[in-house]
Amino acid sequence: MADEVRKLVAQYFQFFDPPQLDLPPGDVLLRPVVQEALHERMFDESLTPLPPAAYRTRVLKLIVARIEEAIKDPEEDELNDNLMDALGVLVAQPKPSALELAQQLSHVKYTAPLQSPPTSDREVTTIESRGLILSGGTTGNRTWEAALHLGSFLASPAGESLVRGKRVIELGAGTGFLSLFCARHLGVRGVVSSDREPVLIENMRECVRFNYQGEGPFPFYPAVWDWGTPLEKTEELESFVEGEDLRFDVALGADLIYDTDIIPLLLSTVRDLFENYHVEQFIISATLRNEKTFQTFLDGCENNAFRVEALPFESTTSEEQNGFFHSTSIPIKTYRILKAQ
Repeated sequence: MADEVRKLVAQYFQFFDPPQLDLPPGDVLLRPVVQEALHERMFDESLTPLPPAAYRTRVLKLIVARIEEAIKDPEEDELNDNLMDALGVLVAQPKPSALELAQQLSHVKYTAPLQSPPTSDREVTTIESRGLILSGGTTGNRTWEAALHLGSFLASPAGESLVRGKRVIELGAGTGFLSLFCARHLGVRGVVSSDREPVLIENMRECVRFNYQGEGPFPFYPAVWDWGTPLEKTEELESFVEGEDLRFDVALGADLIYDTDIIPLLLSTVRDLFENYHVEQFIISATLRNEKTFQTFLDGCENNAFRVEALPFESTTSEEQNGFFHSTSIPIKTYRILKAQ
């Protein structure tokens, strides 16, 4: 039963579009134990945090409709009272406007792909607004496909081995999804989650209480970093200082290359990471919306004598994914960039 509802629960907390949810078949949903599990794991008001009421309403209506379609004998088959009570409470709530929905900050919980052999679910909670555009036209207040792709790689044994025990810095972290995953589940020595937007940094700090397990220090350090300026050596980053320098072993970046205009500054920052922050390798994931744009970045790496290696990792198809769900309709590539020798 757990396997039958696990994927649905994971998609639900990641705010999958309701028609795209992988609902169990009707005969499975008819089982009283399955319906009670759905209530306990998806709609019980004591769960924290829950998706917005409008989203919960849409999903629960879909589930109830599927159950009702499957009922063949009304005397034998029935809807769970807790599910019906939850639906009654939800439909009675005031409906927010389209503008309110677009600006709404929500807690989104991501579940990593299953390990082999399976262990307990590895989850990360972020704060996001799917419709909010920040200053400069950036959309860092949501987790994009390239970050989910890179997260899936880091969730694999090969990916985890690159960051475990290492000092990590993430560029353009946005929601902090990758950094939070590293801090909570991948055994990093420490991770600095950097972005230029102060509002995103504050959101990341708020996320700590939903991800910290209360066992030892949580090695996650959000920091404002505007490329082209030095990263400030604050007291919070003291553990990353050796001698006079901030030092990192690995840098991460996802979906940083969306405009050719930003490439020179990104290349300069990569050089800065290698020369002044002692980074050994930069792992970057990019959605190839425009292959020419990304090729411009790769050409720039070659011109700077950086070594570029394509990592042999492909996301599984959307239908086969069981965690960090993301579209694969547009190719996503992952590279390791090493400093010039």
